[in-house]
Amino acid sequence: MVCFKVKNLIPTLPKSINIALGVMGALALSMPPAIAINVGVSPPRFHIDMNSNKTRSQAIRVLNLDSQPVELKVYVQSWVMNEENKVQIVPPKEQSLEQWVVFTPSRFIIPPGGSQTVRFAIRPRVKPQSGEHRAVLYFEEIPKTISRSKGVTLVGKLGVAIYGYVGDIKRIGVLNAVNVDTKKDTLNAVFDISSQGNASVNMQGQYAIWPAAKYPGVEATKPIANLNKPEAKITEPVADAGVLPTTLVLPDTRRRVLLPITKTLPPGNYVLDINGQLNGVAIKKGIPFTVPVDAPLANKVSTQTQPAANKLRDSLKNPQRRR
Repeated sequence: MVCFKVKNLIPTLPKSINIALGVMGALALSMPPAIAINVGVSPPRFHIDMNSNKTRSQAIRVLNLDSQPVELKVYVQSWVMNEENKVQIVPPKEQSLEQWVVFTPSRFIIPPGGSQTVRFAIRPRVKPQSGEHRAVLYFEEIPKTISRSKGVTLVGKLGVAIYGYVGDIKRIGVLNAVNVDTKKDTLNAVFDISSQGNASVNMQGQYAIWPAAKYPGVEATKPIANLNKPEAKITEPVADAGVLPTTLVLPDTRRRVLLPITKTLPPGNYVLDINGQLNGVAIKKGIPFTVPVDAPLANKVSTQTQPAANKLRDSLKNPQRRR
């Protein structure tokens, strides 16, 4: 089950809005805080084989985890991922899954601690094309109060992603390039990914950051056990480790997927070691990069390493002192 808590304050609902796609499948509109609702849905997303009539009908359980009743309305929309890797609502087309999703009920009230089952089915109006079809089923709060003096509406909403698959599904992901951008205030590993099949692709796996002088080579490194769990241990000389971004790259698109490196790294040479896969194709790479001495990154260096960084900076500014 995914719990959803959002705080929204919106004057009007725009016709087209951009929404960050969460890993858990919940979709939230991020706006200035005003009021919170606490709702959970299960499951958070659906992957449906539309070749079989048996799987075209599904049910979602919506739970009210608040101490107050909540009234929700339901509607479905089409979406794509824009160049910033955010969900963008788009008008439906003849082949849009939005056109084929029917659901009931469309509006309901859930008492405190209660739940409501929403059922939906996929009924194509035309012969579906082979490949992946996408929609999002939204649950939007019906406002309890409207402040006419301020002209605002208090509302929260969440979405359940629906993926429908028809025919022969081909997930073809191509990793065109990987590099580490050290020019900004935050380091970013940049993955240039193309999706050349008829269904979305995404990465899975881990990364680790090694000091270049101690890197054993790409073939010698292995994934860290239980990296997502509290008991995971990142031991020296590894400076940092984490999971690869699972951002979707939709069919017939090419996107830059960013991996922010938030660990404070002293100036020096490093290697970003990657142990992962792109839809079943292994990714084993070691990407060298250098954390520069000059600001703003040098300002992030810890107090323990600052004297050494200052000495290195001075030597770079004054070559005669290197003797």
